[in-house]
Amino acid sequence: MLDTDVAIETPEHIVFRYRIAGPMRRCLAYVIDLLACYGAFFGIAIVVLFAASGGRAVGEKMSSAMGAGMGFLMLVLFFIQWIYFVIWEAWRGTSLGKMALGLRVMTTTGRPIGFTAAVLRNLLRAADVLPLAYVTGLITILISSKFQRIGDLVAGTIVVVAERARATTALRLWPPAEPYELAALPEEVVLDAEERTALELFLRRRGTLGTARERELAEIVVATLSERHSFRVEDPARTLALLYDRAANAGRGEAPPSSRGAASWR
Repeated sequence: MLDTDVAIETPEHIVFRYRIAGPMRRCLAYVIDLLACYGAFFGIAIVVLFAASGGRAVGEKMSSAMGAGMGFLMLVLFFIQWIYFVIWEAWRGTSLGKMALGLRVMTTTGRPIGFTAAVLRNLLRAADVLPLAYVTGLITILISSKFQRIGDLVAGTIVVVAERARATTALRLWPPAEPYELAALPEEVVLDAEERTALELFLRRRGTLGTARERELAEIVVATLSERHSFRVEDPARTLALLYDRAANAGRGEAPPSSRGAASWR
């Protein structure tokens, strides 16, 4: 119930929406991580202590073996408490517990979390624990608009609910290009990856924008593209649709697949 949405705008002025993970999800993920870590620790401890106390070793030899075993277990415990989360989050942006609940860590600008941010947010976990059992961390999460604990605020990170990839229908030009439009269109339209993404996002949302807003947004980008390709029709949104269609279908020797079930755009 405490999950919420946040909008993040990239430098290319494309807005992505993420669902921020609430304290209950994060708490459960942390508990799962602890159970996994300490379950593995106790398993290792049983093996190490059994090996250290077994055989024919007696007296000083047994004492030395037990000391070495305890030293090794302290290293394992240190790894669990300080290194485990850093490695997982820097490598995958998540942990075993977070994966189980579909969570991941990212920066407040929508970028993948790096090693430095992973170290910062996990070193400051000690501050979140104080004064007792994550009271400070819980209070910080509840008063933060993005549910950030102290480590998140310092590292500039947030924990989001990782949405599953959604299949999108293929775009098709509708109504089909008129003969005079085809005659004016250049044979080749080249768009870089960012331009294609931005145009596709715009074309998929056209029906929800309203006529005035649609034209306003189209006018922002149409000038550059129409000048580059020496092509423009009266409707700026139609111009973008035609240019995108030519770029997306470049090199096709046959008609595009059946449009049944496909998203249509003008």
